[in-house]
Amino acid sequence: MAGVDLAASFKAAARAMRDSRVNASLLRGAALDIEADGVMARLLRAVLDRGERNGRVLLPDELPSRFAAAVHALALTGSRELAAMYPSTGGHGNLHEIWPVARDVVAERAGEIIARMIRPGRRSDPARGAMLLAALAYVGQSSGQPVRIFDVGAGPGFALAAPMFRQDFFGHSVGPADSAVYLGHPWAVAPQVDHQDIPPILAATGCDLVGFDPSSSADRAELLAWAGPDTPSELERISQAIAAVDRAGIQVEQMASSVWLPRGISWPRTDAASVVWHSDVVLEMAVPERTELATEILGAAGRATDAAPLHVISFEPAGAQRLLYDDPVGASLRRGAARIDPHRFELRLDSWPSRTSVLLASAEPSGQNAHWIGSMHD
Repeated sequence: MAGVDLAASFKAAARAMRDSRVNASLLRGAALDIEADGVMARLLRAVLDRGERNGRVLLPDELPSRFAAAVHALALTGSRELAAMYPSTGGHGNLHEIWPVARDVVAERAGEIIARMIRPGRRSDPARGAMLLAALAYVGQSSGQPVRIFDVGAGPGFALAAPMFRQDFFGHSVGPADSAVYLGHPWAVAPQVDHQDIPPILAATGCDLVGFDPSSSADRAELLAWAGPDTPSELERISQAIAAVDRAGIQVEQMASSVWLPRGISWPRTDAASVVWHSDVVLEMAVPERTELATEILGAAGRATDAAPLHVISFEPAGAQRLLYDDPVGASLRRGAARIDPHRFELRLDSWPSRTSVLLASAEPSGQNAHWIGSMHD
């Protein structure tokens, strides 16, 4: 990738930073350094080279957010120079000093930043639970059949706890009134659903390749790093959700989806519909795991019946559907024949045996500023 293209990606990401002035300043400084063929240009060349050798799909438009999260993680885990800058660690947040300080840290700890940028991200936001609940309500409009939820790449288990979170919903509140986790008002355009239609949830379980320990400061930092260091509401939402999941005793099995998922959907269950939920995992998976996930889903789809339907609810970057089912190695992306937009996520519902596919909504990666679409696709 040409350095000027990467600089443009960083500049565009900085302009899109509506909530975090610290990250915007960081990315603007990084963009200028890329254009000057400085330390950032060398770091990004190494990121792309190692990512390709490791079989990772790393999008140029996604590199700025990965870089910002990697630097924030260093501030949260002991870099005194960065901690003095970042409001999330008690720093003063002087925007003129963010990049000069970060540049020195990047030069000194390039290897650590590269490793953080190429490994699967731990980005997770409890607001994505609002997407899952809306999709479940959509399913419940046509069937009151109970559901079993299987969360692939569940991270800390936020989606499994979604019914425990509170959100504003166009004049009334959804979720327990005394919930400590407040999602705000995720919807910009109202979904055509009633949350009372959410079917009974018989069970909700999840798996992830990487374990999460809510008592571990390092694990918590991996989640908080993706939030803006100067967005206290976002940081509070994630911190409260971590505590809520811990109090509820929700546990995510540390296991590959290729081993875990067949235990739940390899045979039809007539007592409930099977719901597979995955969010922000398609790009993070290695090619074999992505292929195995698609194979398992399509195999279960072929076994689905009217009495034992299968619903796959996904909240992934726009265009990721193709990567999962049609092009797991990402050849079309490398040729430029396909594009994935990491800044716009799509809420999709695919159901069998009805063979229906619905694009329900689009939203920011966090699940905020969601716009209902509700259109049927072939």
